[in-house]
Amino acid sequence: MQRRSGIWVLLMTVLAGCPCIAAYLQSQIPQNIPTFSVSVDLIKIPITVIGEDGAPIQDLYRNDFHIYEDGKLQQLRSLSVDPNPVSVVLLLDSSGTVEKDWKQIKEAAGGFADALSSGDRVSVITFADDVQQALDWTSNTSQVRKVLKKIEVGLRTDLYDAMFEAAQDQLRGIDGRKAIILLSDFLNNQSVMGYQDAVRAVVQSQATLYIISKTVMVREAARTERRVVMLNDIYHRLFGDADYIDEFFDRKEAQMTDLAEKTGGRCYFPPNYNMIKDVYKRVAQELRNQYYLTYISEQTKEANSYHRITVEYLQPSSRLIYRQGYYFKPDPIFDLRAPVRIVR
Repeated sequence: MQRRSGIWVLLMTVLAGCPCIAAYLQSQIPQNIPTFSVSVDLIKIPITVIGEDGAPIQDLYRNDFHIYEDGKLQQLRSLSVDPNPVSVVLLLDSSGTVEKDWKQIKEAAGGFADALSSGDRVSVITFADDVQQALDWTSNTSQVRKVLKKIEVGLRTDLYDAMFEAAQDQLRGIDGRKAIILLSDFLNNQSVMGYQDAVRAVVQSQATLYIISKTVMVREAARTERRVVMLNDIYHRLFGDADYIDEFFDRKEAQMTDLAEKTGGRCYFPPNYNMIKDVYKRVAQELRNQYYLTYISEQTKEANSYHRITVEYLQPSSRLIYRQGYYFKPDPIFDLRAPVRIVR
């Protein structure tokens, strides 16, 4: 097992420069000296219940839920659909893997903006060789479409820096409902920030993260790349029937799904670029009909501490998706990035 783990690390290192496959990057979460305070906080949790037919349940009732914080039962205050506007960051992968389908992607993103409710706001951030703020906050959907038409593709993938930018900077000081809609294959080969810092920034922002994954399309394209074919052959010789490409993308898809659902969002895997437009519309519809549970948290907490949330649904269902925790008075994450380029 130890030998196999060593080979895996070696293969991942070799793949760092491959445009379609990236190495995992991780960094340690800083340890801080704890301080304590008693806090009375209204906690608001986005929640989606998937019925046995695979569709979200539209009629939810407060008495059908139990909610726990750090294992302690909490008293639910309300369950309702929030009609207030939402601030959405459209986070678009504009690297070389999307070049031939970039026109369709921009059209789909524009359709998403059109499908939002009146009063909702959108900003657009793209990432390729660097991170670019293509559009600051606006409620003007025609302006979103105009900006999208001007965006060009790059080569590499600055994913983790882009996630950090959306969560730490673009959503800083934004109150109320907020979401990040990330179009990506979750591959990275350019970022300065590590994966753990990017994830922590997203969780700290309390934004709901929706991921529209390109992995189904990229997985098949990867099988034709010479370097990947060579590595897959090596993997077969070492581990028999194991398929390196499938293992790699299965891990990525599980990673994406886990991250999105931790924030109360979802991960979608359209089979082709033509389906991305439908997925964007589905996300917009879900944002309009998103339920929220609220409760009052009254307990002693450490600054920069993470508090786990567990929700139980007492009726038959196949899946329960909700924000699984929050940071209390989080410390800022040290920013290693170069300045974000603002497109004019």
